Amino acid sequence: MPDGRTDDRYELVDFGGGRKLELVAGRLIDRPSPAAEGLAAKQRARWKVAASRFDESERRWNHRVEWKPGRYIACGGFRMPVAPTPYGHIGVFPEQQANWDWLRTHALPDGSLLSPPNASDTVVDRAKALNLFAYTGASTMAMVSAGFTVAHVDAAKPNVQSAREAAKSNGWDDPPIRYLIDDAVKFAAREVRRENRYHTIVMDPPAYGHGPSGKAWRLTRDVWPLIDDCLRLLQPDAFRLLITGHSPDVNQDDVENYLATAIPKTTRPSGKLRFETGRLRLPDESGRKLDAGFFVRAWNER
Repeated sequence: MPDGRTDDRYELVDFGGGRKLELVAGRLIDRPSPAAEGLAAKQRARWKVAASRFDESERRWNHRVEWKPGRYIACGGFRMPVAPTPYGHIGVFPEQQANWDWLRTHALPDGSLLSPPNASDTVVDRAKALNLFAYTGASTMAMVSAGFTVAHVDAAKPNVQSAREAAKSNGWDDPPIRYLIDDAVKFAAREVRRENRYHTIVMDPPAYGHGPSGKAWRLTRDVWPLIDDCLRLLQPDAFRLLITGHSPDVNQDDVENYLATAIPKTTRPSGKLRFETGRLRLPDESGRKLDAGFFVRAWNER
């Protein structure tokens, strides 16, 4: 398989046996995928020529060919750097592409975009967005490319630094982004007390983990009060809310049912409340689809 540095595509080639084979910016990589457990791979010969493989037991990458820096994948309106991380990730989750497209092409209730990130308007003039558990910032880049000013919140300093680098890779030397190394729950609670409001809120909470203070996070227990705070932060006249998740204990129906009751009580939105829900799925070369969690999109139409 060619290892072309100019290729900016992402493709899922094959999956099975708890792993997935991906073509990332011209580089074939083999890494773990719990969603592929119990399934059979289709293209065994392709796996043998992978340039990089992540060994989960040793928690390390093995490279047949050096993975040099400077690789990117195109994400529709922006691009994201890709590189191997110590946890078997590549710095971006390509299964979120449909959500990035939604964030960009449904920026306002009438479907129009705001001004591009380097336009002459001031940050004050822009609609505000909040990205919680923001990781390396692909959703942040999508919203900036649509003209939003974004509060990018992640508890891990390396993730926030990666988001800064992603913005620079798009030519945005002074983007309308507030980079915040902070606990998402505590930040949202403070914003409620400050009576701040956002047009768009995005969150991709983990199934479990620990905040900077060491407090345990459990999606089944902690996501609901966080959602309540986020609803208090939404503008009632025009808003969008995007929630994604990867836990078998919470699915899109649970979140939609909660929001359908909570939004009218908390936000009292103008216009009609709309939902889009489903599963994020990546197709491979044989047409099979690998599940990558749920999504819930909520917005109001006037």
